[in-house]
Amino acid sequence: MSLKKLFILMFIFTAFLTFAGNLSFSLYIGYVPKLPEYGLWVETGIPYANVYIDGYLVGQTNIFGYLIIAFEEEGYHTLKVEADYFMPFSKVLYIDKEGLRIYINLQKAGKIMVFSNVYPVNVYVNGDYFGTIKNETEALKIPAGVNQITFSSPGFETITEKIFLDFKEVKIFELDFKPRELVMNIQTNYTEFSPNGDWYRDSWNLKIYLSTYANVKIEIFNKNTGELIFERSFEGRPYNNYFTWKGENANDGDYLVRVTADNGKEKVERNITVTVNRQKYVYIKQIFFASMLAILFLAILGL
Repeated sequence: MSLKKLFILMFIFTAFLTFAGNLSFSLYIGYVPKLPEYGLWVETGIPYANVYIDGYLVGQTNIFGYLIIAFEEEGYHTLKVEADYFMPFSKVLYIDKEGLRIYINLQKAGKIMVFSNVYPVNVYVNGDYFGTIKNETEALKIPAGVNQITFSSPGFETITEKIFLDFKEVKIFELDFKPRELVMNIQTNYTEFSPNGDWYRDSWNLKIYLSTYANVKIEIFNKNTGELIFERSFEGRPYNNYFTWKGENANDGDYLVRVTADNGKEKVERNITVTVNRQKYVYIKQIFFASMLAILFLAILGL
């Protein structure tokens, strides 16, 4: 196939993509003596880089490393450029009638892969989040050169390494994450609730923070008799876990809530007192239904 026919096929394909989306523009392939009205000249110096406008793939740079797009009117557009073994580039541009020519010096990159005892693995390069590796087959693109890479996984100690990555190099890391020391904190917004169906604090919510994975056991005792009236266990995850009690098996009074976290090596316990008081009634539900009836009555009168 001749180069001319190849260019024609590329033009037809990109034109089809254009009309399939919500954008309206033209592509120029080959030498253009002057930038067209509302034109965007994207130049990278790298051939066959993918060019996206507002999330749509509109074409590739030619063998000379540039692509020209002409819009029908002025406006803001998000430009994104991606190429193999280069870091992606993204920028919001304003295109007016005079057009815009932009040269993009894409940053060289390599790739890393992770063989780890746990997944997912979050990757930070020089303090910035770069992505998450979910399994041993995934590769993540990062800048070539000297980088400080931090690997983290929820509930485990972070791992930091300083590396040099060549252009187009693929580097493999073998990671052995160590579980964090077990820490647990509990928090609630209120320590008295009224499970009486008035739509106000009908249940009690507890936030349980864990530094790592642990089995969580919640026991609720009547403070006067010491009787265990409620019990629940679940597998706790790092960061915030939530527990809701609707007052099952409880009369009005004070109750001791004991929260225990156990990861097999460490055990942490926290206690908090909560009061059940069904006598505290708020007329939110009645006010709501009265308001709805009033609105319905006024609507009927308006008809």
